[in-house]
Amino acid sequence: MQVNNVSKKKLGIIGGMGSHAGVWLFNRITELSYAQKDQEYLDILVHNNSAIPDRTRAIVYKEASPLPELERSISIFNNSAVEVAVLACMTAHYYCEQLEQHFQGKILSAVNLVQEELTTNPLYTGKKKIGIIGSTGLLRSGIYQQRLEPLGYEVVTLNETEQEEFFMRPIYMDGGIKSGCLTDEVKQMFCCQVPILVSKGAEVVIGACSEVPLVMKGSMVVPFIDAFELLARKTVDYCYYGARTISKIKN
Repeated sequence: MQVNNVSKKKLGIIGGMGSHAGVWLFNRITELSYAQKDQEYLDILVHNNSAIPDRTRAIVYKEASPLPELERSISIFNNSAVEVAVLACMTAHYYCEQLEQHFQGKILSAVNLVQEELTTNPLYTGKKKIGIIGSTGLLRSGIYQQRLEPLGYEVVTLNETEQEEFFMRPIYMDGGIKSGCLTDEVKQMFCCQVPILVSKGAEVVIGACSEVPLVMKGSMVVPFIDAFELLARKTVDYCYYGARTISKIKN
């Protein structure tokens, strides 16, 4: 691989939501980087901020807000001359606009990236019923509904019982995904969401959860957008700029 005249933006990752997802994002960005020697990789500051309160409990039950701790991470980035920030939690994107008021750089929004992917990729042309896999907090926040419905999309979600059984339970149960334990039982439970959404008419499914790439792999019965994978890829593209020749294959 040869990359000429490369400039790189300094990246900050807010992790700890959960920690395994933050590690996955750092690793994936490193894998996708346009580099073959140490000095060509991105300058990345990872704040695994495990003090951030649960986002779903804040949005749904009005418990402790994650915003002060997210702002603390942003302050660390500001003090370290970070130019681009990403949140290693899809539900935390609910707070992006508020965080942007404090950040001296640019926050990349997975919601914006998914909207762009749906509206520009020919694979999704004409597909208007969009299934969303995400936390109860993300679904209740309405961030995808608010972005997609004005464009003529219909957002499809699990009902409350399905959401508790097939999303929240495998994520939060003892020995669940948040613990880093990926048993066959947990994987099967979590992956049930795709066929359920398809049965409700979903023509495209968005994995709008940072735990999705930890569990869901392989082919899907409908077009599938992994929002966390998309965030990793677009972050790399955004942080490297001025590259004239890029021959590394992203996989």
